[in-house]
Amino acid sequence: MNDVIDGACLTHGGLPARWRLRSVFLTAAVAVAVFAPRASRADVTLYAGSGPVPSVKAYVRVDAGVRLDTNVDLSQYNGNTGSTTLLQAGGNDWGTSMFGVYGSSQLTPDLTGVYKIESGFNATNGKFNSSTNSIFNRRAYVGLSNPTFGTVTFGKDLFIDNDVYNFDPMIQENMSTSTLVYGRNWQGASDMVEYRSPDWSGLQIGAQASFGNGDTFASTKVSNMYGVSAEYDISKLSIYGIYDEIQNSRGQYTNIYTASREAIAGAKLDLNPVTAYAGFEQLSAPQGSKARGGTAISNPGASYSPYPSVYATSAYMAWIGAAVQVTPALVLRGAWFHTAINEHGGSANLVTGGGEYSLSPNVLLYTTVGEVMNSGAADFSADIYAPPAAPGHSQFSGFSGVSIKF
Repeated sequence: MNDVIDGACLTHGGLPARWRLRSVFLTAAVAVAVFAPRASRADVTLYAGSGPVPSVKAYVRVDAGVRLDTNVDLSQYNGNTGSTTLLQAGGNDWGTSMFGVYGSSQLTPDLTGVYKIESGFNATNGKFNSSTNSIFNRRAYVGLSNPTFGTVTFGKDLFIDNDVYNFDPMIQENMSTSTLVYGRNWQGASDMVEYRSPDWSGLQIGAQASFGNGDTFASTKVSNMYGVSAEYDISKLSIYGIYDEIQNSRGQYTNIYTASREAIAGAKLDLNPVTAYAGFEQLSAPQGSKARGGTAISNPGASYSPYPSVYATSAYMAWIGAAVQVTPALVLRGAWFHTAINEHGGSANLVTGGGEYSLSPNVLLYTTVGEVMNSGAADFSADIYAPPAAPGHSQFSGFSGVSIKF
């Protein structure tokens, strides 16, 4: 079997192509570690606001680079046989490109009106990050905020399980807590109402409901997506808990990655310059079996699947990791993730690491590499949206690029 980069054979002499390319990305990761600060966002104030007249602040981030994936299963990539290595343009692997506008209006000394609109897009093709190509695909909400009682918002926002970002050592890159759950913990929520508390002596709570049951057939639930989140800070230790549910259009839990119950717990320990992370996630889909009308698990990076379908009712994921602030300009990250799926769905381990380096306060270089080791029927990709390896096989991936923001 040949290794291919966009159709070009890469097995001429020396080491096999996948190993030579793997060395290139590992070298790039070391270069990031040696040469590079984390870019800060310097939002632009278009209008400072005046009392009840809201302020207007804007921001933009553009992120693009290249991505390498080895041992890609051609049967799932394009319907052919064998495996290949792909080197492709990469967009949104480290973080999505996006732009947004937000602001606030001071209504009384204790009451503030807030709003935010935000769109994610892919810099490699200029398209918005949504199946409908809608413009404000990340956030579009308004609300009221009080320093004692908290903030209530209405509209569209990220789903509350995105709070896992706070204790993800890989900050929800494409090789992170999202990878071995096919993005179950970074959903969006439309038609939502959300509450966020202020800091009550170290305790912060949140709750969110998405009213997506207007066109369902049998659901009697008030909301088809809802969840709660909590954080408690004790000195250098932060403890987190998240629980949420996503139902299908009939109010059922039929797929562990798309319509399921999710419980997440974790912790972060700040030992400056090292921050340590640990977490555990449990997914449950009681109607996920084929006999109960469940839907088969599907890798989001696969175009085809010649393999037997897996219908699972539960899975778990555990992780540990750390981030090191080597200098004010350099952050290094590393983590291990493990998942197991019932109903003979297999298991997988993902080991990943990388770093970010800022050429200026607003221009950042990044490199991340990782390898997923699948067992049994599992066919996870090392990069969540990359074409996967065959079930039970390993895959090495790496991405590197530039992120510019203001």
